[in-house]
Amino acid sequence: MPMNNVFSAFLILASLTTILSSCQPKASKAEKENIEYIYNDFKPDEFYPAAQVELQIKSSGSTIYGFAYTADGKGPHPTIVLLHGLPGNERNLDLAQNLRRAGINVVYFNYRGAWGSQGIFRFKNSVEDAGAVLDYLTDSLNRFQLKVDTGKIAFVGHSMGAGLALISGLKDPRVKGIFAVSVFNPYTLLQGKDAEGNLIGLKEYLLTLGMLNCDPNEFLNDILKDVKQYDIEKMIANSKKPIMVIDEHMNNSTFTNYNKRKTFEYKIWNTDHAFSNRRVALTKEIVKWMNKEIISTPIEKENKPDLKIKK
Repeated sequence: MPMNNVFSAFLILASLTTILSSCQPKASKAEKENIEYIYNDFKPDEFYPAAQVELQIKSSGSTIYGFAYTADGKGPHPTIVLLHGLPGNERNLDLAQNLRRAGINVVYFNYRGAWGSQGIFRFKNSVEDAGAVLDYLTDSLNRFQLKVDTGKIAFVGHSMGAGLALISGLKDPRVKGIFAVSVFNPYTLLQGKDAEGNLIGLKEYLLTLGMLNCDPNEFLNDILKDVKQYDIEKMIANSKKPIMVIDEHMNNSTFTNYNKRKTFEYKIWNTDHAFSNRRVALTKEIVKWMNKEIISTPIEKENKPDLKIKK
């Protein structure tokens, strides 16, 4: 091929490459800034820096322990309550730190009878404990000290904690939305043809745990006694609250029936129970959901802080 033809072909190829590359979608500056919380630290506010606050919360006479990751800045801030699973080996504190850098308070706690908290570990007790945490966070002094925007509180739960988040959060008006990961659904798991096998499996698992205040038989009987009250799908059907569910199993596949609703979304991800290879994706999904469903929602007048600092 003559040299001038080679040069012409090179120019054409270079032009095509430039055109094609310009057609590729590029992340906008806003999109890049929106995920800076994943990988960038921040300069703390001089007067209202981010902090970790240890919590002792009363629940039916017992003290349950937890802590708050308070976001940087004066606030008040939207606040997520994390509900851990059974027994709670995966505490999702990596998510908590990322969410706090995104400007969201995160509160973690241990149910009664779990990880040092007083009392007996029961499913029903854990449902009540979630309510006790809300009582604590919406107390006039506590919400001020922890910079909690009481009009923008959401539950984020994993496994058993996801079931608890839906059961407790959907009926409590103080919870504005629920993000549930790998939902433990006792209503479907402990009834029907697979119930006996699931009960045996749960009991065997409970026997391996180091829960000091948990009798496996009593724990399971406690659930079975009230299992009709734990119909999560019925609760979802009757609720208008924003709900996001991401499972890695097919146990709740009927939830897809509600995907047409604007306030509900159900996904199944290809990952393990702990979402081990999807931690960053999970963080981004929670932040996106919070921004859309909770943070962008106007604060109700009655939930605005009424405390005034005396000069």
